[in-house]
Amino acid sequence: MLDPYTVARITKRINEQIKLITDHICHGVDTVEQLQYSKGRLNALEALLQDLKDLQKENIDGDDEDNKTQRIRNP
Repeated sequence: MLDPYTVARITKRINEQIKLITDHICHGVDTVEQLQYSKGRLNALEALLQDLKDLQKENIDGDDEDNKTQRIRNP
């Protein structure tokens, strides 16, 4: 898994893009096609952010399970 600093930078960058797209949807959309495109981008970024959070959680849970297994094997 990526180190915490890298994950934080990726998360920050995704959140910045989400803010930009949200502002564009609120203030800069001229056509329905632009709106649909921006909404698609927004949904993709939010899904990516959620996947990143899920992977972090799985990694943390996996580390805990590995440590428990080692303790049981080596009493």
